[in-house]
Amino acid sequence: MHKDIILNKMKKFTIFILALILFLIAHCTLYIEHCSAQWYQINLPVSGSIFHMQFINSNTGWATISQSGVGYILIRTTNQGTNWFVIYSDSSKVGKFQFINDTLGYAIGYANGRIISKTTNSGYNWFVMQQTYDILNGFYMINADTGWVNAFNVPTTFTLRTTNGFQTMEQISTGGGGTPATLYFFKEKYNGEYCGYVRGAGNLNKTTNSGYNWIQINTGYTGNINSFSFINKDTGWVVQGAYTNSSRILKTVNGGNNWVTQYEYPIFSYEPNYIFAVSTNIIYCGILTYNYKILISTNGGNNWGNQLSQIWNNAIVYMYDSNFGYAWTGNQIVRTTNSGGPITSINKISNETTKFINLKQNFPNPFNSSTTIEFDLIKTSIIDLKIYNVLGKEVLSIIDSKELKEGKYNANLDFNNIQLSSGIYFYKLIATEKEKGRIIQITKKLIYNK
Repeated sequence: MHKDIILNKMKKFTIFILALILFLIAHCTLYIEHCSAQWYQINLPVSGSIFHMQFINSNTGWATISQSGVGYILIRTTNQGTNWFVIYSDSSKVGKFQFINDTLGYAIGYANGRIISKTTNSGYNWFVMQQTYDILNGFYMINADTGWVNAFNVPTTFTLRTTNGFQTMEQISTGGGGTPATLYFFKEKYNGEYCGYVRGAGNLNKTTNSGYNWIQINTGYTGNINSFSFINKDTGWVVQGAYTNSSRILKTVNGGNNWVTQYEYPIFSYEPNYIFAVSTNIIYCGILTYNYKILISTNGGNNWGNQLSQIWNNAIVYMYDSNFGYAWTGNQIVRTTNSGGPITSINKISNETTKFINLKQNFPNPFNSSTTIEFDLIKTSIIDLKIYNVLGKEVLSIIDSKELKEGKYNANLDFNNIQLSSGIYFYKLIATEKEKGRIIQITKKLIYNK
């Protein structure tokens, strides 16, 4: 009888342990099931296309939404974009805007493009500062008083400057910019002058004397400059030739005098569009193609990977810092608060072919933050490469039904931004030969140690 009591207690204890293990597995599975996409779709309070966005800290930001037949609607958030509220809807006063702090902001009205307005209560009310017959293409302020406007009056573009918060403004130069224009000036002076850049009409121009003269930058390549982002007067990136078959990301470290190609489409898979540099190392770039992806580099653009988004087109990226930002196209928008999740990149390392399709063991293995998976293809195939947990749940999609030609490839995985628990996982290669439709599946084990 004593033996039976012990056996019963052991059975109960075993059942308890098994139940606990199943609970923990289920809990972890729920926790990591959606870890691969950490750009999460959010809802806005009104329909329409996102036109412009700015945050002044990690909580407070504004955006304008363009509605057909209505114009521009200004919305505001104070909790990182979890909730947005409509605060203003007069397009004659507010289209593109810039806030200096939580209360003070300036805007160009886009109903007719000829009004500069100001708010002193966080955007709830605006009053006209300047009204002109010129078309106001864009503007940028370095503080509450000093800023520049790119304007147009047939047939000339020109630069206006204010030093008193648009109480007055004066024309200081001609040339540069276009309709619309994107301006950026650096707050610090170099040799007693402000440096800045303006993009318009497909060109990029630079000033080193506070806007009094502009020099057009020549990258050495053809095509429109679609976007630019500089972290100082010398170091910056542009996307050139988007919407063509030869778009590329270029980098300069000497103020645009020389450029190097860091990413080229279609040699690489995704067509770049809007670039945003957070620092000398971290750069994000929107993609034109419809593939649920966002480009990212963590080493100054020398190598590029991609992150998974919950919306299919992520053409424009805006980052407040390396952790927090948005990506959107039209009225579809996603947000990240943790740098966007895992980074993957696929590279063809050789045209050499082997006799068999081969999936190699990842290296290093076990690994802490990054690992590489190599595979060989003998024919052009549609490839899927995914990672699963021990229960067979997909936790990361590396390649989604992508056509790859014969050759040797590697997939580089960066797990620094992924919320995966340490443990055993499996990666599976599914290759469907394009010509004959033959399907080959190969699975291997990897070990992740946080």
